[in-house]
Order: sequence, then C-alpha cells, then structure tokens
Amino acid sequence: MDSYQLKIFCTVTRAQSFSKAAKLLHMSQPAVSTHIKNMEEYYQGVLFERTPHGVILTKAGEVFYDYAQKILDLHDEMEQQLESVLLRKSHQIIVGASTTIGNVSLPCSIYLFKEEYPEVSIRLEIANSDEILRKLMVNEVNIGVFEGHHESPDLNAIPVTSDELVLIASPHHSKEEGSISIENFLKRPLILREDGSGTRKILADALERHGHNINDLNVITEMTTIDAIKSAVEAGLGEAIVPRLAVRKEAYLGTLKVLKITGMEMPLDFNIIYPSQRSLSTAAKRFIRFLSDPEERYLC
Repeated sequence: MDSYQLKIFCTVTRAQSFSKAAKLLHMSQPAVSTHIKNMEEYYQGVLFERTPHGVILTKAGEVFYDYAQKILDLHDEMEQQLESVLLRKSHQIIVGASTTIGNVSLPCSIYLFKEEYPEVSIRLEIANSDEILRKLMVNEVNIGVFEGHHESPDLNAIPVTSDELVLIASPHHSKEEGSISIENFLKRPLILREDGSGTRKILADALERHGHNINDLNVITEMTTIDAIKSAVEAGLGEAIVPRLAVRKEAYLGTLKVLKITGMEMPLDFNIIYPSQRSLSTAAKRFIRFLSDPEERYLC
C-alpha cells in the first residue's frame, strides 16, 4: 500500500464518486475503480457502499479513511524531518515552464504560493518544451511544467490541468463562427510556433491523424512567444493555433475570435515533470502539491 493509493482513496471519499475523483486526479474511472478494488481485496473487506447516487464509506471504510489521513500527514512530516537531517533543505525552487503556462498561469500561482510560504524563493524560466526538458535533464531547473506527455522511465509526470488547441483569428478578418472545416483550415494564413514547441508537436500529430503534415499548411511566419502571436493575429496579419487557456481574456473581451476545427480534436495536458532519480527539496514538493493536489489546486 503506497501513499498514492491512499490519496486516491481519500479523493474518492471526499468526492463520493469514482468518476468525479477520476476527473480530479486526471485518471480514467476504470483506473480509480481498479485501485479501490485492489485495496478491498488486500484488506478482504468492502470499503465503499455503491449507491445510485455515488459511493459512501462502510464502517470499515470510515476506519480506513481516518488512518489514511493520519498516514498521509505523517508521511509529509517524515519528508520534512528527513530534509533537515540530510541537510538538503532549500528555500529556492527553479521552475522551468513552457511558453503558454509560464506566461499565463504560473505567475499568478507563484504569487499565491508565496503568500502561503513567504520564505520560499521561486525563479521562473520560460522557454519552449524542448528547451525546458533539456534544462531539466542537466539540472538547470528543479522541475518543469509543460504540455504533452513524456513517457520515460527516467521521468515522473504529475498532471496539472487539461486544455485544448484552438484556432484564433481577428474578429475583423474572419466571418466564420464556432468552427471551420479541415480543408478550410489548410488554406488559412497561419502564424506557427517554432520547432521544439509543444503546441507545434500536438498540431503536427493531429494533422498526421488526418493524412496531412505541417508542410500542407499555409504558413506565413513563425514566432516564439504567445504574446507576439496574439498581437499579430489581433492586427489581422494571420491566424494561429494556440491553447485555449492562453486566450481566455481576449475571447471574453472579443479582441480575438476562437474557432474549433471540425473533426480535428487537439487535446493537451499540462504536467509537472522531473527526473525520477532526483531528490526534491521540501519546498519543491510543496509547490508540486500546491499546483497538482485535486482538492487544493492553485493553477490560475
């Protein structure tokens, strides 16, 4: 029984639903159900009573929940004590983030984290996903926060939030509303992110699933920052594929039009990444929990 399973159990208990807990944990419902089933088989007892409206704890489940919370609290305390004994305590965190989440969400999250932990110093470095991954592997940053999946036994990935890629256009230069066809999209003048961008990789994968590639696009220029791209699109110089997260304000104000491409889904997940063999400071672990905990997520 590990702490992650206890966290799953506690999340199901508070959500009173496997499906709601799965969404909070960025897991599939069958995966959550399997973890709970394995716990029940291990202890040879039913921990949840299934009802038409969700799940509630059995008497055994109530005992399990009480101790699970104590164990998780004790685990946190143990990590903090070990940091002090092993002299690894550090109050500085260097966070590497990809352009979108680094410019849009993390500054606000860091501000909120600093209000709770004023003794911690955080330095934020922003670059494209490939560059952040390079910095992570050579220990220039402690943790990385960027889009996409990096399935490697050498890396730990903790989900933070989910989003999707959308097409943005100037409301003064686009007549469409809501969505456009793939064929229409291929003809549009496009401002593209540079090689190494996670957004570009996800777009390339989506195009490949539909028998196309980047070379089929009508690319007029490439830009390396999301702010430059938004300014260019607002000026009517072209259109662009960006995370919806990056244009919430502009969509609300009506300065940019957001369109979906019919039949071409482009989901993206933002993850916290760090080498699995690297020892993280207590401050770094706190920051990871601050961003990723399903009950206390502080991603702006």
